[in-house]
Amino acid sequence: MVDFLVDVGQYGNVRLSDADEERILNDLREAAAALFEAPLRSVAVVGGASEALGQLAILAAKPGGEVLLVPTDFPSVTYPWLAAGERFGTVVRWVQDSPGQDLTAALVDGIQNGTTAVCFSAVQFATGSLVDVGEVVRRAHAVGARVIVDVTQMAGAMAVSLRSWSADALVCSGYKWLSTHGGVALLVVADDLLQDVPPIVGWKGTQHPFHFDPTTLALATDARRFELSTIAYSSAAGLSTSIELLADVGYPALTRHAEALARELVAATEPHGWTPFRDLDAPGASHHIVSLRHPTLAASAIQARLAEEHQIVVSSRGGGIRVSLHAYNDSSDIDALADAIGNASR
Repeated sequence: MVDFLVDVGQYGNVRLSDADEERILNDLREAAAALFEAPLRSVAVVGGASEALGQLAILAAKPGGEVLLVPTDFPSVTYPWLAAGERFGTVVRWVQDSPGQDLTAALVDGIQNGTTAVCFSAVQFATGSLVDVGEVVRRAHAVGARVIVDVTQMAGAMAVSLRSWSADALVCSGYKWLSTHGGVALLVVADDLLQDVPPIVGWKGTQHPFHFDPTTLALATDARRFELSTIAYSSAAGLSTSIELLADVGYPALTRHAEALARELVAATEPHGWTPFRDLDAPGASHHIVSLRHPTLAASAIQARLAEEHQIVVSSRGGGIRVSLHAYNDSSDIDALADAIGNASR
């Protein structure tokens, strides 16, 4: 990213011709196709997950249709559908993420004949609840509903597969588990969506963006039709590199590493009264996001103390302390957190 900014950021078109700019995202699209086990034609590079989710909601919304959502999901997943309710009369029905029930089962049970779309995060940002996407897709497709999945809290920590899931669309921010900067996200769409004209069309969405003809719309025949305009190319360069680094480690290894740390975390914090939102061995538990809960202590107050007194960065989300475990964490981080949370819990 620094090299890109030093080179192109300083010199502009001297170092980045029109032809170069037309091809600049090719490496990232190819890396994303491998990351998501998806055809190259299905991959678009966009400026943010909200941009993609907003477009998909408009495409998938049906007047009077019903969409299934999770009320504690990240707002970028739900807000476009609330807007679709006002715009198209789409009915929103909520499925709760509760520790007593597998979220996959709740979503599958919630799908009915009137359901036209299901939209959710594959891993819930606040609780770490994990959805079996393939199971939801099979049930949704049986009633003719489309499935849109945000994999922002999954990709980079676990394997993601459009090929196995057969979802209608995947959306992923670059700045979470994929570990790059803001300003770039990935969109993967199934072939039937490639027949649609995107709700928002930009100059980069044409087959040959620099063959300027303002009087004729010649959209790309692949997912590039969803790309709008110049984005943070330096972030795109960083994301390509980050995907390569993570793929070299291997997602099974990353998943095993997170699980080992999660088990250490739970064992070390339970004596202080903290328990995970969902048992680590329960169906629907991820291990790279662990939400710790205490029966009497406020998570927000403890989170603030951990940051101010111990320089330990966790989040306060949905009534719990969210601990995010990735490749750069090790057992010493768990020990430090456990000691700090013990002191803060007294």
